[in-house]
Amino acid sequence: MLDSRVLETAIGLIFLFLGFSLATTAIQEFFASAFKLRASTLQAGLKTMLAGADGGLDFYRKVIGHPLIAAAGKSPSYVSASQFSSAAVQIISGTEIIPSSVESLQAAIRALPNSQFKTVVNSLFREGETVTTNFEGRLQTWFDQSMDRVSGVYKRLSQYIRLGIGVAVAFVFQANAIAIGSNLWNEPALRASLNDIGALTVKSSAAPPPREFASHLATFHFAPLWEAWPTITLTWFIGCAITAIAVSLGAPFWFDLLQTFVSVRGTGPVPQKSPGI
Repeated sequence: MLDSRVLETAIGLIFLFLGFSLATTAIQEFFASAFKLRASTLQAGLKTMLAGADGGLDFYRKVIGHPLIAAAGKSPSYVSASQFSSAAVQIISGTEIIPSSVESLQAAIRALPNSQFKTVVNSLFREGETVTTNFEGRLQTWFDQSMDRVSGVYKRLSQYIRLGIGVAVAFVFQANAIAIGSNLWNEPALRASLNDIGALTVKSSAAPPPREFASHLATFHFAPLWEAWPTITLTWFIGCAITAIAVSLGAPFWFDLLQTFVSVRGTGPVPQKSPGI
């Protein structure tokens, strides 16, 4: 069983990392919304899927501009598989009524310019099929699998952005994980305060209001970098780097870890058996 002092110090650090991560995520979401990162990532993914390095750029533009995809003329940030398949088949067939005949749809696909998408959709047909229903199902499955890769790209991009913001927050405001841990280790009242609010956070499954987080962070007397420039040491640099990396892991990671540690603390030490039992 972990020593209570070690456990309480860990909970305090995790709680603070959770607070920094939530603030970083809020900043990240602001920039993602302002610069339309989701929409631009989706469009880049669709362009790769539909046009690739070959032809098909005109088809991609038609898909992006289709009423089912771009509602009210806005750049889409999300496209469902059913929306995509309906729009794609309508564009291929040149009519709003999706053809039920496989032969007529295949003929329309053969008329498309050579592209990566044309190769894909040709491979989705099965010999002997007479209706397009199964083809549409396979088209939707292919789209979902492709979107999983696009989602992976966006998640990696988000993590890089979080890391950049984490570096800025950690170094500019001197969020030195080593110094924070030392303060928690040496101040029982501070540990108890953060442990209590951490337990309440886990119990309510919701983070405290930003002001409450700010009040706890103020306890550590964070100051702007320029106020302590002459006192910077290697330990300070390493401590801030640890905070930046911790923040890049994201709030869900720290919340799950907080739940685990609070649960261990709540369990307490295993009682020893009395002699003779």
